[in-house]
Amino acid sequence: MSTLQKSFDWKALLALGLGCVVGWSWVIYSGMWGSLGGTMGGVLAFVIVAILCSFVGLVYAELSSTYPKAGGEVIFSIEALGLGAARVAQWMCLLSWVGLLAVEAIGIPVILTTIGFTVPQVVPLYQFAGETVYLSYILVSIGINGIFAVINILGASISGTVQKWAVYLLLAAAVFFCVSGIALGEPANMEPLFTTPQAVFTVLLMLPGFMSGFNAIPQAAEEGKVPHKMVGRVVIITIWAAAIFYLMIVLGLGFAAPLEVRSGAGLAVLDAVTVLFNGSIVARTFVAIAALLGMLTTWNSAYVAGSRLLVGLGRAKFLPGIFSDIHPKFNTPYKSILFLFILSSLMVFMGANMTIFGILADALSLNVVLEWVLTSVCFLRLQKIRPDLPRPYRVKHPKLIGWISLLCCLAFTCLYLPFSPSGLMPIEWGVLAVYVIFALIIDQVWNRKNKSSLEERRQLLGLNDIETE
Repeated sequence: MSTLQKSFDWKALLALGLGCVVGWSWVIYSGMWGSLGGTMGGVLAFVIVAILCSFVGLVYAELSSTYPKAGGEVIFSIEALGLGAARVAQWMCLLSWVGLLAVEAIGIPVILTTIGFTVPQVVPLYQFAGETVYLSYILVSIGINGIFAVINILGASISGTVQKWAVYLLLAAAVFFCVSGIALGEPANMEPLFTTPQAVFTVLLMLPGFMSGFNAIPQAAEEGKVPHKMVGRVVIITIWAAAIFYLMIVLGLGFAAPLEVRSGAGLAVLDAVTVLFNGSIVARTFVAIAALLGMLTTWNSAYVAGSRLLVGLGRAKFLPGIFSDIHPKFNTPYKSILFLFILSSLMVFMGANMTIFGILADALSLNVVLEWVLTSVCFLRLQKIRPDLPRPYRVKHPKLIGWISLLCCLAFTCLYLPFSPSGLMPIEWGVLAVYVIFALIIDQVWNRKNKSSLEERRQLLGLNDIETE
């Protein structure tokens, strides 16, 4: 089996997960979170989702410590439900990580411009989905995408170090904004505290996608130079660190800015900082840089998690074996990283179209919740069929936790369905349908040539050694 170097300490694993969860969304969407359902409605929505994610996180924590191998949910599915479920998990995970890279690449020029680092619209090429595609946007997207590909090829330790320092600055910005908002703002700005239940539900629908990312940790667990039990703890710490981060932003913004600012067309966080510090360019730039770092940490995490997923799929012959090739000098899955770079770079030729961006983001959110459903089922199944399996991080009352996780995820899945007031739009279902058809075709073509048995794939993944580690 191809081996990955032990490069991530617990801080790097935490930064990987936290950077993937938090990202840059807090600058773009925090005004909506705190105005649509009211300031305390937004807080309540985050608390509810954090509790949901805690149950899901406990499931991931135990499974990640038990199976610290590249592949994550695919390995959980092989062990609990067999090859059929693993093939479903394969395509769901690929959509998550490739889709996330595509979203980052598509959105970066607009996000940069929005937060104050203007990308000029130079050399119009063609029209796509009603908007002009500019060469300058394509070059910026591919250039930044290439930087992260190179960082990840040069070594996991380099990627982890970059991630840690970026997350440190991101957390500093959150504390700065929250303390400044409470100290310099007005409690009266928090009105309304609540609006309507439907509005709070609408906010709830958005949040699972913004709280996802802790599932990057299982993909990198094989490279963790920490006890397996610590891998599970890092998953839980990531979830609540992210929840506290978001709560600081929502509360800080509630004190700092009145409703007309929070619900306005601008970036509420940057506008609030500008007002709090009397138009200070320094304060606004600091928060804008933190927003940019948030986007870059998500990008970096997606490369780490996506490439390690491909390593696991290559090992187990779910995909060609070249995806598990490890660079002889840098000990990184360089072919997988290059594949992710090429695939996500092709997406930018659709242009920095925010309509496409939103469609992809909503479809990915549903896909993430369905991954959580599958992982919860795997957790419950393994409790039944392998009760004596060594579990370095062992959840108390596992059946109860597993069922709560599963039922909560199923309830959230219902919010995306057509009968829900906040369900996905037909075009978003269409995107998912096209992907499912594509996945079925590729899966059938590849697996006609690969008749490897379950036991052979387990051996290739090193799962027979789990109980002796």
